[in-house]
Amino acid sequence: MPLPSSARRWVGWAWDFHDADVELIYQRCVLACLEVPRIARLLGHRPRATRDAVMQQMRRSEVMDRTLPRASRAVLESAIEDRDRHRERFRQAHQQYSWVAVSLLLVALLTLAAAVFGPVGLLAAAFVLAVFAAGPRARGGPAGLYVAGCLRAVWLCLRWGIARLALGIEAAQWGETTGQRIEPAVWRTTRALLGDDPDSLLVSDSFDGLRSSRSRAYRIDNAALQTLSRKLSYMDSGTVAVCGPRGSGKTTLLETTVDRADFGLLAQAPASYTPHEFLLSLSVDLCKKYMRHHGRAIPPLVQLSPLKRFLRRARSRGAQLLKWAAFALPAAAAVALGVGAAVRKSVDEHVPFLQEARRFTEERIDDAAGIWQGHAAAGTGVTITLLGMAWWRARNSEWIHDTARGAWYVVTSVAGIALIGAALVGVGRDVWIAQHLETAIAVAAAPIIVAGLLWLLFSAAADFTPQFEVRGWEIRSRVLLGALAGLTGWAGLLYVLRVPGMQGVLASPQNALHLAELITGVLFLRVRHWAPKPAERHLVTRCRSHLFRLQAQLSASTALTAATPQFLTLGTSHTTSVVTLPPNFPEVVHEFRDLLARIAAEFEERDQSVVIAIDELDRLGTDTHVLAFLAEIKAIFGVEHVHYVLAVAEDVGAAFVRRGLPHRDVTDSSLDDIVHVQPATLEESRALLDKRAELTGPYALLTHTLAGGLPRDLIRYGRRIMDMKDKTRSGELARIARLLILEELSETLAGFRTLLSKQQWTPDTGNVLNSFRTLVALLREPCPCTEGELRSALQQFAFYQTGDATQAAGQELADEARQLIDEASAYTFFSLTLLDIFAEDGLARRTRQAVQRGPDGNPERLAHARQELAVSPYSSRPLIEAIRKAWSLPMSPSNVIRWPWERECPIHGS
Repeated sequence: MPLPSSARRWVGWAWDFHDADVELIYQRCVLACLEVPRIARLLGHRPRATRDAVMQQMRRSEVMDRTLPRASRAVLESAIEDRDRHRERFRQAHQQYSWVAVSLLLVALLTLAAAVFGPVGLLAAAFVLAVFAAGPRARGGPAGLYVAGCLRAVWLCLRWGIARLALGIEAAQWGETTGQRIEPAVWRTTRALLGDDPDSLLVSDSFDGLRSSRSRAYRIDNAALQTLSRKLSYMDSGTVAVCGPRGSGKTTLLETTVDRADFGLLAQAPASYTPHEFLLSLSVDLCKKYMRHHGRAIPPLVQLSPLKRFLRRARSRGAQLLKWAAFALPAAAAVALGVGAAVRKSVDEHVPFLQEARRFTEERIDDAAGIWQGHAAAGTGVTITLLGMAWWRARNSEWIHDTARGAWYVVTSVAGIALIGAALVGVGRDVWIAQHLETAIAVAAAPIIVAGLLWLLFSAAADFTPQFEVRGWEIRSRVLLGALAGLTGWAGLLYVLRVPGMQGVLASPQNALHLAELITGVLFLRVRHWAPKPAERHLVTRCRSHLFRLQAQLSASTALTAATPQFLTLGTSHTTSVVTLPPNFPEVVHEFRDLLARIAAEFEERDQSVVIAIDELDRLGTDTHVLAFLAEIKAIFGVEHVHYVLAVAEDVGAAFVRRGLPHRDVTDSSLDDIVHVQPATLEESRALLDKRAELTGPYALLTHTLAGGLPRDLIRYGRRIMDMKDKTRSGELARIARLLILEELSETLAGFRTLLSKQQWTPDTGNVLNSFRTLVALLREPCPCTEGELRSALQQFAFYQTGDATQAAGQELADEARQLIDEASAYTFFSLTLLDIFAEDGLARRTRQAVQRGPDGNPERLAHARQELAVSPYSSRPLIEAIRKAWSLPMSPSNVIRWPWERECPIHGS
């Protein structure tokens, strides 16, 4: 059962205090470092990396001297020598004198003298003993010498105890410092025992960041985000497009930009939307976002009559009021009944002050009546009139609201603190309470202290005591200790209330008044933050009306009938219906621009930004559909103080880059700038994976290579690495990489075979499909038994292109089929290269050698090759060949076995 970190720290201090030895403390610190999670995970996965092996290496004298220099041990060793010196002196005195018996006899005599004669007798007895011990010693008497020797032994014992205590404290402090100092050494020793390539061992099971790929907590700032932020900061308003391949993080980039804006809106543009429908949806989202930003509820657009809506609202408010009154009224009645008499008595005492306030109020009323009747000076009326006009014009001034709010806060705070202080001072000066409280303290002091100490003990123990099981029963010690603490507190409180003196304290005549002052002061402090609900902004009202206009359909009808009450009836009937028609496209554009401009002007006054992001434009189909969609909605662009950020496909970005050349399209007039989201570099991929999972450098390189630097695929391949770890039941890179690459290749070639099945084939060209089927079957269940056949098939398909592999029937292949086969062959060539690099031991050494051979040996080139496969198989093959040369890999089929397998076949059993 692992202990909490605080408990382990206390245990370590206790052991170090008890041992007080350099070697023992050092060994304990090494054992504690072996329990550190990052070190403990490395142990037991390889034969040499075990706890005993690490402990044996750390016990070597040269390692210990290198880890703990002599200077770091000087203070502790000096304390040990001081302890040993005092202990030896005491041992010698202990052998010569029976100091325990003599000391007890002297203590008994001093105690008897103090009990009989008091402090004076104690001092006199001590003086006599000192004279007796010193006098005979000066004369050479044996009794005095023996007593002096016993007293010296007592002093040496005390001095030894002080030295031991100082040594224990120094040992505990030195042990804590030593544990922090030697942890890096234990980490390096453990990694050294793992072999030449310790990072190729995957031991972490933490991949929570890979589970939640859309979580905002795992986002990082990359180069594209920094570029977009700079471009937006250079423009007061404008439209910036974000282009890049799918999975490059365009949506995350837009979400981060919107989150960091003071007012941001992210809208999706699915393929089924028309421009008119998209602008209607965008207008609705804008209104809702603005209303939520100002804390206003979105109006429920339901088909209910006004009477039903009023009854439903009244029923809800009535239920809330009834619940509030059920608690508030009895509580207020109880408080008023308890303090009513004291408050009335206090009011009667302050009647003169209230009469003076009443007289002052009546004089001001008389002055106002005199001004109304014209008895005041002529300028007084004009002055009052001007003040009234100024007050009306200041109705929208912010400083008046701020001043009133500040004055309310100050007045209620001062009044609350003053009333609470008056209550406390009154209790302290109450003679009745003082007289009875002394008696209560004399009776209940000791039980109260004991109850308080027990409450503190139980509360502190409940914080770090773990759970445990006894015969299958789960004992929650935290709950038990918390219950004991609560029972102890309540028992102490009940005991205090039952003390006779405390009854007198509670019966003080002034307690009701003090309690009323305290309650009133607390109420003042509670309502000091109260402020009247601000009036609804004009733009909020307009947004609400706009929502009704866009989402609700209103109709009204009137009817008139006239009739005579006889057999002959004459009448007329007229019905009129008014239905609000949905706004057309130009009206939607005008309303949206006007509303957005007013919202942006409001935020611009506070120097805040407004961002409208439109995502998924690359899902509209071809670049022609996207450009047509932009041509329709570009009418909403160009609003002052508003930044538009669009996510588009790469071909739309390429069209914008060619502006000014003979090629011109809608992007030239719609976009102000563009940000190309490039695939992540190896450093950015490592940063992203470090944020989400604990993957070492080789695994980050493997994931980066397979994903081609695309963040979405980085997360996907990170999950697959964890899956391969569970499948292989091993953390070795060679086994995980081999299984992952072969499974990925199998799935990819199966997809190519499905596409090839749709082509037209002849008996002469059908052997291509047979080769595909054989290779896919070998990849589906790879094992050591078929390793030679699998490697031969992979090499034959990877090194030879379509024209070489099917020389006799090459002219009969269709162009589309030839293209598919060349793409599959290039991808197989790339996968074979990854197998030769990652599925072999010693990756760190071989990586250093490849880097020394030139730029093609840079590990980043592997991801470049994966990205080039998305462009063309013919341009990616020369790049892969250059990488193989830099890594010293065979440039033709070879029989050398490079991929380690298990000794026993998991399929065939031998």
